[in-house]
Amino acid sequence: MELKGKTEFKQPVEVIWNALHDPEILKEIIPGCKELKLVSENEYEVSMKLGVAAVKGEYSGKVKLEEKEKYHYYIFNAEGSGSPGHVNAKMDCKLYPTENGCVLEWDCNAEIGGMIASVGSRVLSGIAKFMAGKFFKDVEKVSLKNTVTN
Repeated sequence: MELKGKTEFKQPVEVIWNALHDPEILKEIIPGCKELKLVSENEYEVSMKLGVAAVKGEYSGKVKLEEKEKYHYYIFNAEGSGSPGHVNAKMDCKLYPTENGCVLEWDCNAEIGGMIASVGSRVLSGIAKFMAGKFFKDVEKVSLKNTVTN
């Protein structure tokens, strides 16, 4: 499955970049995240509880941030498995400053297998795009909230 998207933020690149690399923020915004544990500088173990259509379950896996060019680019790799199936995803993320904040463009390739794949590619594609959009919009909400409280 291939997905692409773009999210515009009202905050500068540095704020969004830092939020996307903050374990506490990631734990709050990753859909269904129950636990996020830093295992090395750029690698996390994650456990999640998600439901896609009628297929619900718990997953465990790893998230790794690679090939980082601070404030501009990184690759988000995720792999996970659970009773409903497995997923391996690679997402290229590019950040650009704008007059009013910044833009994040993302391009994702994901391999999905097991019972969850039976939901169908159109449904999965729509759900995945919705979840990715929500994830990136939540980055801004949570980072704004943290800016106000700090």
